[in-house]
Amino acid sequence: MAKRAAKKPIIGFIGLGLMGRAFSNNLIADGYQVVGTDPDRSARTKFRKLGGEPVDCPREVAEQADYVLISVPNSKISIKTGQGKDGFLAFGKGKAPKLVCDTTTADPEDSRALAAMCRRKKVDYLDACVSGHSENVKNRVGLLIVGGPEKAYRKVAPIFRKLLSDQMYCGPSGAGATMKVLINYLACLQRCAIAETLRMGLRSGVKGDILLDALKRSAANSRQLQNRGERMVKKRFSKPVSTVSVLHKDINLGMKLAARTDSITPVGKASLPFYEEALRSGYGELDSAVVYRVYEDREKKRKKK
Repeated sequence: MAKRAAKKPIIGFIGLGLMGRAFSNNLIADGYQVVGTDPDRSARTKFRKLGGEPVDCPREVAEQADYVLISVPNSKISIKTGQGKDGFLAFGKGKAPKLVCDTTTADPEDSRALAAMCRRKKVDYLDACVSGHSENVKNRVGLLIVGGPEKAYRKVAPIFRKLLSDQMYCGPSGAGATMKVLINYLACLQRCAIAETLRMGLRSGVKGDILLDALKRSAANSRQLQNRGERMVKKRFSKPVSTVSVLHKDINLGMKLAARTDSITPVGKASLPFYEEALRSGYGELDSAVVYRVYEDREKKRKKK
């Protein structure tokens, strides 16, 4: 495939899970040629059905694409996708991509390490995390939070303006990842606060629909309440858009950032056990609203004593 033949830049994706496919589907709909790779064969098959061109490894993505986007479960994996003979930084002479953009929710230290790896290969790198889940991306809604060279950000900004409703340049490498950790950390704490308040209201005899309506129409309203409140009250935890496993990772990234910055985290320390208990109870792949069930589980255990 001729790398520069297309009128629009060729986009490459490393990671074809829910987020990677949501982005790819919209890019393909917008007329972009999209190549991608994923170790999961079924993910590559789904990508092909969207109209994408699956390839065997990250190196092939980098050699065929102008812009490479990474969307994998964590930033340790992001780093690994750049390493070795099949990594995206092992591209052949004259086949370097113009830009590598990691959309993974990342440890900021890993983002800075990956930025340094890319600099050594003279490739621009951005940590460009998305505040929003795959359904948001599917509907072209969400905030892109970017760290890295501002000149590099300007290269990809026109594409992301079509794919997401908002974007924000935060500063040097690691700044976007740091902001995403802070956003997700707060969202984790909010889920526990919402579950706690709903349980208290229901146990006080307030009907669920009235309770939700009042909270949503009051100063207590929030996006997390809008997105998770009804799921909690109606106990709809299947078909997740953000799982407990993901939120457990997110709150731990927040705790790690707090330790590095010598910040106190009394609310985080009180919330983390609910996510750990959810995992131990087998709720890991259910929607993160299932933290509500942990409150119920604790209430039942207390009754038995």
